[in-house]
Amino acid sequence: MSRFGSRTLAAVGAGAFAVVLAVGGGVPAGAAPASGPITEAKDVLGVWLGELAGYEEGQEVDWQYRLTVRKAKGEAGVAWEEWRDCVEHAAACAAGKATGGGWSQPSRVLFAMDSDHVIHGVSAAGMWAGETDKTGNTIQVVMVCQGSTDSSWTAMPATSGSTPKFMYVGGQWQAFAVTGSMARQPS
Repeated sequence: MSRFGSRTLAAVGAGAFAVVLAVGGGVPAGAAPASGPITEAKDVLGVWLGELAGYEEGQEVDWQYRLTVRKAKGEAGVAWEEWRDCVEHAAACAAGKATGGGWSQPSRVLFAMDSDHVIHGVSAAGMWAGETDKTGNTIQVVMVCQGSTDSSWTAMPATSGSTPKFMYVGGQWQAFAVTGSMARQPS
């Protein structure tokens, strides 16, 4: 075979391989794993959906909770949380669907993972801790908020070489404690 024919064959073969990867659904860089143990913050990238139940100011609550993890580096990351009341959106909550309206405005969550792979997060709504199952597809969550009509706890960024701190800032949250689980949603 001539040098021209070999180069042409190599180019056609490389092009065909690229088409197979594109059509076959190659994994995008930085994509969250489909399953498996969660050992780094990047392992929780994606959308998580679940139902949380507990108490807000002494009244029973049942909320659907959506966590969208968009950035992760090492043992820390950034996500956005949204809520909706399952009493008002019973059909969507019962079906475990994230579609439809009634969601709160997204609120930023900063999180870090400890050496036991427990995820600790803080947002304007409060603090939460999550522990994953062995498959990496479910996070068991406990969320608490001290609550006040004019204040809440939030994270202060750490300066180089210092420990992150928490500070009290304005907000519109009532005290609550809820628990439940979130499942990884298909991407």
